[in-house]
Order: sequence, then structure tokens, then C-alpha cells
Amino acid sequence: MVTLPRQCVLWGCLLTAVHLGQCVTCSDKQYLFNGQCCDLCQPGRRLESHCTALAKTQCLLCDSGEFMSKWNKEPRCYQHTHCEPKEGLEVEKEGTADTDTICACKEGQHCTSKECERCAQHTSCGPGFGVKQMASRTADTVCEPCPAGFFSSGPSAFEQCRPWTSCEAQNMVVRQEGTNTTDAVCGLRPRMRALLVIPIVMVILTTIFIVVSFCIKKVVKEPKDNKALPHAVEMEGPMETEDCPGHNTAAPVQETMVGFQPVTQEDGKESRIAVQERQLTDSMDLKHLV
Repeated sequence: MVTLPRQCVLWGCLLTAVHLGQCVTCSDKQYLFNGQCCDLCQPGRRLESHCTALAKTQCLLCDSGEFMSKWNKEPRCYQHTHCEPKEGLEVEKEGTADTDTICACKEGQHCTSKECERCAQHTSCGPGFGVKQMASRTADTVCEPCPAGFFSSGPSAFEQCRPWTSCEAQNMVVRQEGTNTTDAVCGLRPRMRALLVIPIVMVILTTIFIVVSFCIKKVVKEPKDNKALPHAVEMEGPMETEDCPGHNTAAPVQETMVGFQPVTQEDGKESRIAVQERQLTDSMDLKHLV
């Protein structure tokens, strides 16, 4: 039978041994294995074998298509994430041995979860609503109703509510008030309408007057031209004709008055006619003297 003092000694030794084993600590890049601190494998590598009293931890590089992003004692690396095109995903950044592949939604779509395993089309804000915050690849569109004085006429994932047109700023009057889906309709003031119409009417009347005056002048001028035509024909001198077969080539005959008697002469014979006239005049003078 064990006496009480011996029992106390045995329990004390046992507790001391257990306590000493628990007091063994390792650094942040080590792990405890069989009472010994082993080195962790660095990112991009995986554990092949634990350390021993005679050897250090053995690690291997991750295979193609795998990665390990932290210090570890894992026997296998992780597979790169696959970006599924059917879910609207595309590769934003290719993975490496120590980083995973980064996927992102295609243009016009956003992730439906934090993990971004699926994408959805951006929401469009309907009539009467404007965009408060535009959508991104990770968040959907945020819409808000148009306040008083603003409107949105159609669905859009980009446009904010637009203010009504200020008719007063354009020196016009409001013909129809705007709503949250329609713009205000402006119109001309009565006086401005008259000032705008009068110049247009004046231009039209002036154009009509010019056209009518031109037509009248043209109608009056044509009869005068027709009457002057026969007179011009009468004033024309004798027309010369070219020699041709069967045509009389005799020189044109002209008549002249000699002593109050017509004398016939042909063109080109002026000198002979003149001589005859002088001879006849001389003979008449001699008879008068006798």
C-alpha cells in the first residue's frame, strides 16, 4: 500500500511532465508536430513530409492550375477558380501559384453574391425614377423617385432625373405643367407671336409683288417687240446674193435723176454716168446762149 507522501510525489511528477509539454511553443511560421516545432510551407508550396529530429519540413511547388496563398502544412494545393461564361463571368486576372484566379462580370452585369459565382443584368430605372447610384461589376443600380420639378421619361440605367425646362428663362410662358415623367411645355407670349408673324408675312407679300411685277413687264414688252419686227424688215437694205447656177449675175441697176429725167445706171459705172451728165449739161448751156 502506497503511503500518502508517496502519492503526492507521484502526482507532482505527473503534473510537472504534462505542464512542461504544454509549455512548448512555436513561432507564427512553425507548427508543433510530435513535440517538435516544424517549419510551415510558404505560399505557392504544399507539405510533402513533416520535420523530424534529423530533417526539416519537406515542401513541393503547387501544380499548374493550383495555388496556395498562405503559409501552410496542407498536403494539397487549391484549384484555381473557374470563371463560367454561361453565368456571365470572365477572367479579370489569371491565377498564379500563390494567388487564385479573379473573376468579374461582363459589361452591363453585376455579381449576385459576395463570392461572385453568378452575374445578373443591371437594373434600369423606369419612368419617374432616376439613377441615384450607377451599377458596377459588384453592385446593382440604385434608383430613386424623381422629386418635384424633375422628370424621367424612359427606362435608363445611367440617367438621373432631369429638371423641367424653365419657360421664364426663355421669356416664354408655361403651356403645360411638367410631371415626374414629362417635361414642361413652353409657348410664345401673345405679343412675341405677333412680332414673329409680321416679318414672315411681309417677306411673303414682297416676294409675291416682285413675281407679279416681273410677269406684267414681260407681258407688256412682248407686243412691242412683235410690232417692231416688220418695221425692222422694211428698213433692211437690198440683200446681196451669191452667184449660183441659173442666177442672173448682172450688176444691180439703180436709177438717178439727170435733168429731171431718170437715168438708169449699173453699179460700178458711176464714172461714165458722171461724164455723160457733164456733157449733157454743157450742151444745154450752149443752146441757151445761142
